[in-house]
Amino acid sequence: MDDDGNKRICKLDDVVINRIAAGEVVQRPCNAIKELIENSIDAGSDSISVSVDDGGLKTLQITDTGHGIRKEDLSIVCERFTTSKLRTFSDLQSINTHGFRGEALASISHVSYVTIQTKTANDKCAWIAHYRDGILHPKKPGMPSDPKPCAGNVGTIITAEDLFYNMATRKRAMNGRDEFNRIAHVITCYAVHNTGVAFSLKKVGDNMPKIRTSSKATKVDSISNLFGPAVGKELIEFSCDDKSFGFTSSGLLSNANYSGKSFRFLLFINNRLVESNAAKKAFEAVYSSVLPKNSYPFVYLSIHIDPQNIDVNVHPTKNEVHFLHEDAIIAGIQAKAQQTLYKCSTSRNYYTQARLPGVDITEAVKEVAEGKQPDGVQRVYDHQLVRTDCNQTKLDLFLHNQSNKTVPSIGSTESSSSSDKLFSVVKDSELPGPSRISEKRPLSSENKENIDSVNVETFVGSGNDKPAKSKEFVPKCVPKPDTSSQSKRRPVYLSSVLSLQEDICKARHEGAVELLREHKFVGIANTRFALAQVKTKLHLFDIAKLSEALFYQKVVFDFQNFDIFKFTEAAPLHDLIMIALDDPASSWNPDHGPKEELAAFAVDLFSSKRQMLEDYFSIVITESNELAGLPILVEQYFPLLHLIPMFLLRAATEVNWDSEKECFHTMALELAKLYAMRPIDTEPDESGSQAAGNEAPESDPNVPDWKFTTEHILFPQLKSFFIPDKSITTNGSILQVADLHDLYKVFERC
Repeated sequence: MDDDGNKRICKLDDVVINRIAAGEVVQRPCNAIKELIENSIDAGSDSISVSVDDGGLKTLQITDTGHGIRKEDLSIVCERFTTSKLRTFSDLQSINTHGFRGEALASISHVSYVTIQTKTANDKCAWIAHYRDGILHPKKPGMPSDPKPCAGNVGTIITAEDLFYNMATRKRAMNGRDEFNRIAHVITCYAVHNTGVAFSLKKVGDNMPKIRTSSKATKVDSISNLFGPAVGKELIEFSCDDKSFGFTSSGLLSNANYSGKSFRFLLFINNRLVESNAAKKAFEAVYSSVLPKNSYPFVYLSIHIDPQNIDVNVHPTKNEVHFLHEDAIIAGIQAKAQQTLYKCSTSRNYYTQARLPGVDITEAVKEVAEGKQPDGVQRVYDHQLVRTDCNQTKLDLFLHNQSNKTVPSIGSTESSSSSDKLFSVVKDSELPGPSRISEKRPLSSENKENIDSVNVETFVGSGNDKPAKSKEFVPKCVPKPDTSSQSKRRPVYLSSVLSLQEDICKARHEGAVELLREHKFVGIANTRFALAQVKTKLHLFDIAKLSEALFYQKVVFDFQNFDIFKFTEAAPLHDLIMIALDDPASSWNPDHGPKEELAAFAVDLFSSKRQMLEDYFSIVITESNELAGLPILVEQYFPLLHLIPMFLLRAATEVNWDSEKECFHTMALELAKLYAMRPIDTEPDESGSQAAGNEAPESDPNVPDWKFTTEHILFPQLKSFFIPDKSITTNGSILQVADLHDLYKVFERC
């Protein structure tokens, strides 16, 4: 500094100059990879492999099969402005290679520790050398810095370690994951463009590469491999050339059937990966009239321009180029691309899928569908009218009843089945004294921890509500079961049961819940199916499948809190199981052992589990091994009693008694099968009798028939309690059979 306070101009040190220049050329690891890939392609490589660690910040290695570097050139290969592709400034006017300035390796060596291993076809061995700040550097202090012979293949391996070790601020600003994605993008682009070169990219330590292409793959094959088959199958080729402007171009465009979340634009000019905002905007304009809003295409474009008309030395990273007649060339390519696209867009493919009512419908679409007027007055058209009053005329009144015989689906005191004669039903509330087991189990520390990790709320009916006016309840996930308003309810602390409840809540499907909550009962189609309306759509409900799923959830959520209905006369377990074994449906054969021994085994099993069955499931077994009661899963609904023998046999053989959770799960499944409403054959077959296994007990005027049970007991429970999952829309439990809007379209055509 002079006496007057002004700073003097001085020449910078060579190290500072080189590091400043290196920071401009190698701004990120992906810039280094781009430079090294271009060098490998210029060297005639047909295979390029890249390995990186921490996004290239720790280790960045590239291996190629090019012609290699001569040993004599290793001493200057990392110095600035050393190149084999340029001799005079005029050579820039006809340059056809990717690299030309001789700054890539020099810049990398000034911001990292570089190691080069190379071998030419004429060398007897490979040579390895280490570099720092553009010059040879010994691997360890005190060792010579000259290149050393080593084993290796023809080609070059360049390794850069600890990238930006001397630029702490820049290194801290980078994230390894983001840098890896940028490197992957560069390699993906060059793999698409260079079809004769095999590329691979992997992280250090991984066995499988993240990117791998074949040298024999076409551009379409590479795009399908790297961007997905959804892009590859929708590509169309186009080309454009104009001798007056001295350019040729070719590319691949996605047609109107493809739309992505972002614009994928791969642009190569004279085989260099570059960016051009003008070209990108031109293609955006082409697709603006083809694709819907917020949908984007895929474009690969390769332009070859006369080297005399292009200036490649305008950007430190060679990310941009300038060329003559830029606007005219882009306009010509745009017109050709638009013409090609319109020719291939005369027809389009549309893919549809089943959708539950109300799912993914925006408010704007709802307003249009509901016919809302600008002044706020809502207009409802005929095809949008929705049945809202469940008391309106139902389907039953339009059907001719061929027989006055009613078919009850609940237990009765008279039955044509031999097993049903053993029982008569007595409501638990009619018995003297308390019928509910009310003692509480001590809460262990283990169960206290488990209850906090499961969010379930359960429900028990009051027992006095009428079916048509039963209280609606939707189980919700809450931190703990709330029993403050239900003093008689016993809290559940078993982690296995809470886990089953949590599984049901996690599988909840909002679309299916909305369908069941908003349905209006229309009528009975037959003994298996019922019709219900949801908005303007008519659905067919499988009564058997839905009731079985409902009763399974009833067992899980009302665990150890069931009312009991008892038999006026207890039935011996041994006799019931023998009835089941005599039934052909049991599939018993002599290989299974004598029936008496099987029955005795089942009786002993139930006797040993007597207390657990009564406490948890309200299945009452006396000390004399007689069945005295079953749980009430839904008020005023009881199972077909002639199915009880088969239930007991299945409970003894199908329930997993060794695992607590599996035991409760399989027992709940068997109870659900017992209580489920099964199809009943009301018409005799050719022999004059009903089909085996579906016999219905004789009509009892004191009990409601199966139609009443379906409409007034089962469907209210499905609406208020059942938590459906997505499977009910795919397994045939609920099927859409008609849509009022579509029917109006059919009638309009007529």
